[in-house]
Amino acid sequence: MFNNLHNKTAIITGASHGIGMEIGRQFLSAGANVVFTDYAKFDLHSLISGISTESGNAHSFFGNMQDKLAVNNLIATTLNKFDTMDILVNASRTIIPSNPLDEKEEALEKSLSQNLIATLNVSQLFAKTVIKQTKNRKNSEIVGSILNLTSIAANQTIPEMMPYSVTCAALNQMTRSLAVLLAKDGIRVNAISLGSIMSSSLRLNLHSDPELQDSIIDATPLGYIAEPDEVADLALFLSSDSAKFLTGQVVTIDGGRSILNKLDKTAY
Repeated sequence: MFNNLHNKTAIITGASHGIGMEIGRQFLSAGANVVFTDYAKFDLHSLISGISTESGNAHSFFGNMQDKLAVNNLIATTLNKFDTMDILVNASRTIIPSNPLDEKEEALEKSLSQNLIATLNVSQLFAKTVIKQTKNRKNSEIVGSILNLTSIAANQTIPEMMPYSVTCAALNQMTRSLAVLLAKDGIRVNAISLGSIMSSSLRLNLHSDPELQDSIIDATPLGYIAEPDEVADLALFLSSDSAKFLTGQVVTIDGGRSILNKLDKTAY
């Protein structure tokens, strides 16, 4: 069954809230050992409350993945706690609306650093560590999985969302490039392209703009805004052995919204 992650160890970045947290909880329920990672301290016990005690083990790590020292400490902590690691989910996202003509905002630089460079930092060291640990792998054996969270914003043009759109487009290409590079080492690399999911940032956005919710629903053929657990279900499948022949793919989950592209507002 695809939901069996027993004896697997997963690192989830951006895991203290929203989609990253839900992915971590799903992986834990599926039997994986999970390292919940974020830049600020959080209460791990409250995050995993209600999950069966027969699930995997959870551990927390606090650090800024833009800092390579923090990335090294994350990998070392994971190996010290669980001996091996098999899955990386880069779920940390920062959305910074901006005026593309305002050179003082530096929104693009911040977005690239937080969404792209940090993801690459973790992916590089994760991949190198897995390759080192699996030198004697058999031909065609899959030994690792990297999953990036990106967005349909990569293919849509809303000027004030330029920094996020650019970083998502770059993440999509990084996913494909790493997939080709790491295929010979048995490491799969895929991405989930998000539409309007009820993440922490979108929930906050809807609170300040109640009419936005109706606009999103109207622009979504399936007629509703998905909850984070629906993304977590997809992440679980893509990280499992049921998807072992799948790599270099950017899988869209948006209720059909990107087919019509009717919404010209910031809603990601």
